[in-house]
Amino acid sequence: MKRPLHKILITVTILLLGGSVAYTQNVDVEKVMNFKDKKWFKLNGGISINGTYYDASEMHDRQPFTYHLNGNLNISILGLLDIPLSFNLNNFGTQYSYPSLPNRLSLHPSYKWIRAHIGDVSMVFSPYTLNGHMFTGGGIELVPGKWSIAAMGGRLLREVAYDPGVPAIPPTYPRWGTGLKVRRDGGNYFAGVSFFTAKDRYKETSFYADSLGIFPKSNVAVGLEGGATIFPDLRLSAEYAFSSLHGDTRPVLASDAGEQVSRRGEAPTFYHAVKATLDYTFFKNTIGLGYERIDPGYETLGGYYFNNDYENFTLNYARPLFNDKMSVALSGGVQRDDLDGSKQDRNTRIVGSANVTYSPGERLNMSLSASTFQGYRVIKSQFDYINQTTPYENLDTLNFTQISQNLDFSLSWMIQQDKTLSQNIVFFAGYQEAADRQGRYILPGNLSRFINASAVYGLDLTPVNTNFTLGINVSNNYSNQRSFLTLGPTFAMNMKLFDSKALTGVSLSFNRSYDQSVPTADVFNCRWNGTIQLFKSHSLQSSAIFQQQRRMKQIPVKKTRSFTGQLGYMYNF
Repeated sequence: MKRPLHKILITVTILLLGGSVAYTQNVDVEKVMNFKDKKWFKLNGGISINGTYYDASEMHDRQPFTYHLNGNLNISILGLLDIPLSFNLNNFGTQYSYPSLPNRLSLHPSYKWIRAHIGDVSMVFSPYTLNGHMFTGGGIELVPGKWSIAAMGGRLLREVAYDPGVPAIPPTYPRWGTGLKVRRDGGNYFAGVSFFTAKDRYKETSFYADSLGIFPKSNVAVGLEGGATIFPDLRLSAEYAFSSLHGDTRPVLASDAGEQVSRRGEAPTFYHAVKATLDYTFFKNTIGLGYERIDPGYETLGGYYFNNDYENFTLNYARPLFNDKMSVALSGGVQRDDLDGSKQDRNTRIVGSANVTYSPGERLNMSLSASTFQGYRVIKSQFDYINQTTPYENLDTLNFTQISQNLDFSLSWMIQQDKTLSQNIVFFAGYQEAADRQGRYILPGNLSRFINASAVYGLDLTPVNTNFTLGINVSNNYSNQRSFLTLGPTFAMNMKLFDSKALTGVSLSFNRSYDQSVPTADVFNCRWNGTIQLFKSHSLQSSAIFQQQRRMKQIPVKKTRSFTGQLGYMYNF
């Protein structure tokens, strides 16, 4: 039986694109070549463009007009190969150069268990190796059965020249990196390893690296992870990682005398991180134990920010009660820093929290959460030992205890709900207290309290597709031995028009601030928004915000105003 030439060519192309699939799995060639009921190409996606206009009596260096152009497109070939494409373009900071571009274009084609990432993308291997850093290049993810393999390579940072007029944007070297992760999930166990390396490409720059403290770096990070179900209800997991970071990789220079003079920094520094958890479930009780330790200074070039120099011990407990109408969750932990004893002060933190939710019926929901935080700081000043005349001086003068307590309560009550009318009330109250204690006494001025409460009544008139909300907000802040109060009402109305194809709403709010019972400022806000659906695939969105402030604390009274308008268009296909 002869087959048309175009079918043979398409079959060969599919086998080449998914060659590893054909090698490891049984592929039904007859099914692949049966194109009668399949579309060769199928496109779907969307595009949106938004413009924002801003005008105010005090601009504060904000651009008066900005735009966003976002789009996503998915190309499906014969229902077997998917190629998603996305992009984001805007004019934020067009006059500056950044290490990472704000405008991005990415492509994510996939075929069965193969998925690729091309363009401006990000990947996550581990919290301690590659952790969401954007890069321009390519990556691939393979998930053949119980195995998962991921690899990446590309530019993490682009070169940015030194500009003394923009000191907030430091110069950077071009940084390139590669990484690989392999993991196997066996049901009752899992094991994996990840590897990441990155290096700055050094060349003579126009800025003085020594004066700015910016040097080319290199990094190698390796992570190991594993876990197993020891008993049916007992599970253990652990992760270990180390990072080798070289803070100055500039080449060796030769002096006039012919001697080799190194201008490199110190030798590479090694950092370690470990994390382990143990979970046990019995009779609806769940207990969890956790431990985490990260060396001081731990970082890799595969992430933007890393917490380090701490050791955590955590304990968690959870259980449902009263036929699952109530749930209780308790957690506690201890954290300490200064693991190598090199800091001038040492902190120990104790954290505890409790969360209770209760739903006696479908119309009433309540939740209560409480947490306490105590941080102990010991300042190790050498002057104490130099100046003291007896061993009993300064025992607690530089020992501080920071106390923070939080209490939150929320209630949601559906008063009435039928075909014509629904009414509900939502209430929230929160209390927070923080203080610094030296010895047994709270230092004057180091006590602060914050209280916030809000109540909202909602009314929904179903026959006319209109709902109203009326609420009040109150917040009181006591700090530095002064009391600050802000309160005011809010009102909002939303309507659906033209058989729910259009939605419009308006909201008004007013609040007044007091300082020691003296009025300081009035703020009035007026917001409007509207959305309309056109021809099923098109929609228009618009909004406007007007704000006026009257600062009574200044003499004479100062008034400021601002206006923000936005118009957007969306098309989905």
